[in-house]
Amino acid sequence: MKIAIDISQAIYGTGVSVYTKNLVSNLIKLHPEDEFILFGGSLRRRRELLVLAKKFKGTPKIFPFPPTMMDFIWNSLHLVPVETFTGPVDIIHTSDWTEPPSRYPKVTTVHDLVPFKYPHTTTDSIRNAHKKRLAWVMRESKKIIAVSESTRSDLISILRIPEEKIVVIPEGVEERYTPQPLEIVETVTRKYKTGDEYIFTLSTLEPRKNQPALIKAFDLVREKYPNLKLLIGGRVRQDSEVHSAENILTPGYIPDADLPALYSGCLAFVLPSLYEGFGLSPLQAMACGAPVAVSDISSLPEVVGDAGVLFDPSSLQSIAAGIIEAIQNRSELRKKSLKQAAKFTWKHTAEETYKTYNEVLGLTAGKNNL
Repeated sequence: MKIAIDISQAIYGTGVSVYTKNLVSNLIKLHPEDEFILFGGSLRRRRELLVLAKKFKGTPKIFPFPPTMMDFIWNSLHLVPVETFTGPVDIIHTSDWTEPPSRYPKVTTVHDLVPFKYPHTTTDSIRNAHKKRLAWVMRESKKIIAVSESTRSDLISILRIPEEKIVVIPEGVEERYTPQPLEIVETVTRKYKTGDEYIFTLSTLEPRKNQPALIKAFDLVREKYPNLKLLIGGRVRQDSEVHSAENILTPGYIPDADLPALYSGCLAFVLPSLYEGFGLSPLQAMACGAPVAVSDISSLPEVVGDAGVLFDPSSLQSIAAGIIEAIQNRSELRKKSLKQAAKFTWKHTAEETYKTYNEVLGLTAGKNNL
């Protein structure tokens, strides 16, 4: 089989980047007999994509076009078939930014519907790009992969996509996310000046992430744990309400290499988000043995299962109570976290995705024979 996969989003350090890199690397490991055409476009970061494609041992087809140009050509005009760059293929797996035309069958992964559910949290250009892209996805993709039942429900209720067109394939967790030795935890926590008692959250700062509510709830938690610190990982906007203080640490972007130790050392990992397409960070935290406390909405209950504490993200008292419960039951929740995280592997994600390719090709062949 000759499979073309868009890897354009793999270099931006987002959850979609993690998905793209792990899906592609596992597909190629599982099916070395197939040819994987890894395509993408970037002007300034083209070399990064080339290096990544070669690292995966795929066939690189990286073109020197900026994302804004490909948005206009593929999402707006919907011209220039992708096989102009990839050559003939059996199937195409499209990504999170553009939807190219093609005469070959397409599979598309949809991570979330943030531009539809929380339009005020994105820019006009991002909203317009995704609306145009998803319009083509609805018309042309043979199968749509949703990363959670929550995203599947959104696709059906918001975009009116037929249920039979959607397949739910959860994301996974990398093997490097595992409980870390004490000496490594101590080295990394010293770097971030967390002390021995801290709770950790990791996300981009935007309204749906609900970080201001977490900070207010944290004040309530400190009435019981006065020495506790809150580590907020991720880039913080200049106009944000979130600022470093004596007990609130905002180091900005945290390198992936430091995350396992920070997850392993925290008293609890907390995510008060109002909406998540999947919830990769709590899964990573659980794989490191961290007790987790997360919102009881969207995809988060799917990821956490009965291994963590769920709270109402609209209530400061509920958030605070959830954090306290997670800290107090740390020993029990650690065992549950490790067990729950073991259910999610990138190998399984790749296997189910490959099954979807075969199903699409079977369906396509059947239609052609009619």
